[in-house]
Amino acid sequence: MDLQLKQKLDQIEIGNKINENAEQIAQKIITNILKNETYVSLQHRDQGQEGLEASITFIRLIGDAISGKLADPKQTITEWGEKVGMAAVHSGQPLDETLESTSYYRNSIWDFIKEEGSVQSMTADSVLHISTTINPMIDYAVQAFSKSYVKNYRDMAEKFNLSLQELSVPVVPLFPGVAVLPVVGEIDTNRAKILLDSTLQQCVESEITSLVIDLSGVSYIDTMVAHRIFQLVSTLKLLGVKTTLTGLSPEIAQTSVSLNLNFSEITLKGNLLQALADFGYGKLNK
Repeated sequence: MDLQLKQKLDQIEIGNKINENAEQIAQKIITNILKNETYVSLQHRDQGQEGLEASITFIRLIGDAISGKLADPKQTITEWGEKVGMAAVHSGQPLDETLESTSYYRNSIWDFIKEEGSVQSMTADSVLHISTTINPMIDYAVQAFSKSYVKNYRDMAEKFNLSLQELSVPVVPLFPGVAVLPVVGEIDTNRAKILLDSTLQQCVESEITSLVIDLSGVSYIDTMVAHRIFQLVSTLKLLGVKTTLTGLSPEIAQTSVSLNLNFSEITLKGNLLQALADFGYGKLNK
């Protein structure tokens, strides 16, 4: 029989065998991974049926690639890796553990091929030919998984950070139409933008007509942030919201003066209590 034909038939036969026994191979892989007490976390152990199904799908793709059933093996396995990478992030599965488990997949698949190969009397050339399909496929899967994991992890972290920053802009209603915005911590350009957008939205939704912005919890602002704050005050004025600034530190005051910022249309108070007294808070407590 022609050598190339023999290799082709061996590929088809082994690929079909891998596909047919995918669940058995996957179960063996999962079992071996869970036996490793040195690095497998609780999250990894809890993957259960979902992790098993993903492994079965992966092994079947390997089998189809070997037997030549996939039109574009690289694209197919890449799409699988991207999907599984995204799922791993949302399930809290550590990246390092998943990458360490790669060797279990490679070894188990090759163990199966060796067993089947000995039964079918495969030639060394046939095994070598099959390896040129399997090894790149596993590498493509690892690359796609890693890239997808990192990308989705960053996206999730950015969304989480954005949510935290949005929560750090609480417009607190005090009286009908009156609210206070306590600003605490460092304000960078990104947070200043969120401060502007979120405050405007909350003031409109709560029908605020007077807003006290307390900056006593802020020790320093740069040029861009100072402009953002004045932009906020100006925009609120257009919306019919009167703004009072309180708690300006000496550093913030110096920065504002050096920028020639105009305070003439802004009510300034030394602290929050002085500002609230204008709305009757102090009088009610006498």
